[in-house]
Amino acid sequence: MRITDVEPILLRGKEAYRATSGEAEAEATDNGDWQMLVRVTTDEGLSGWSDVETLSTAAVAIISGQSMGITGFRTLRDLLVGEDPLDLERLWDKLYVGSAYYGRRGIALHCISAIDNALWSIRAQAAGLPLHKLLGGKRRDRITAYASTLFRETPQAMFEAAKGYAARGFRAVKFGWGVFGEDPGRDVELVAAAREALGPERELLVDPGWYPAGWKGAPRMRSRRENLELCERIAPYRPGWVEDFVHPERFDEYAWVRAHSPVPLAAGEQVSTAWEFERFISEGCVDVVQPDLTRCGGLTVAREVARMAERANIDLVPHSWLTDLLNAYSLHLIAVLPRAKFLEFNVSQSALTRGVCGGAFKLEPDGTVMIPDGPGLGVEVDADFVKAHRVN
Repeated sequence: MRITDVEPILLRGKEAYRATSGEAEAEATDNGDWQMLVRVTTDEGLSGWSDVETLSTAAVAIISGQSMGITGFRTLRDLLVGEDPLDLERLWDKLYVGSAYYGRRGIALHCISAIDNALWSIRAQAAGLPLHKLLGGKRRDRITAYASTLFRETPQAMFEAAKGYAARGFRAVKFGWGVFGEDPGRDVELVAAAREALGPERELLVDPGWYPAGWKGAPRMRSRRENLELCERIAPYRPGWVEDFVHPERFDEYAWVRAHSPVPLAAGEQVSTAWEFERFISEGCVDVVQPDLTRCGGLTVAREVARMAERANIDLVPHSWLTDLLNAYSLHLIAVLPRAKFLEFNVSQSALTRGVCGGAFKLEPDGTVMIPDGPGLGVEVDADFVKAHRVN
């Protein structure tokens, strides 16, 4: 079997990323303007799909633009066409080295992540097995989902929104970004309102963002002391974790804040490659590591991160705030973890991100989502939707 094409598919929508107004019933919106998918096809008729969260318009050129003649400046498609899609680890290395002079992190690594995911899907299809079988065999058939959304602007709206997620069956809710960070006093009021609505039996997770909201011009990062004070202010409301609020390059600061914080720390969606995760985990940065499978290097890297997390005795919860393709890949990884806490369930999907798989996953009455069990990835892309929204 040989790879015949690596295709970036650029989708255009009509919604913009936004937090909500003060109305509790108004849901936030993820990236509803642009979304890129990657499709890898083979000469035996098998195709693997992945989404990728990056600067989509630039990613198209990285995958299928014009290569240069020297190693390190090749497009990803040129590096892969004609290769055996089952040679996953070798192909990961080839992509990484072949894009080394313009890549290694950022958009190129995001694209490699998506391609790697798609190749894993092809491998599972070729074997006629669910993907989790190739990753080591599932240890569970469902996982608790937390509703992932953005902060509302007022305590009353926070209270009503949190009540609404609880009524839908969620046993955990994460509020992030939005207006959080503009006013420390209001931040506390928003968290307090969510905790009151969720009660003591449900988990509250907090994602402040790693630069304060409402900035004008260059963003002002919080100082080390301000990051610790943030944790101390919201500790009385018993957050399950505080997420991704330190500058992503400052591993030393993550470790310092974690050593002093009264609440658990979670992060990792900004971290890429096994080498960075090895430092991130070994230096004691987090209690919960959160690789994003469309940014970290794909499933090939995420499997290594899972082993690191197990050795360090910390939890792994994938960052998964995109389409149901990312949910599916995350669920297959979650299925094989020795210990698993949550799936991040994006309740803020735009029409664009929701339409890619047509709402493939639903919340079960017990607040869980089922692990896909069909051959390959176990979810299907809506080809008609993709065709209708494709612009490249």
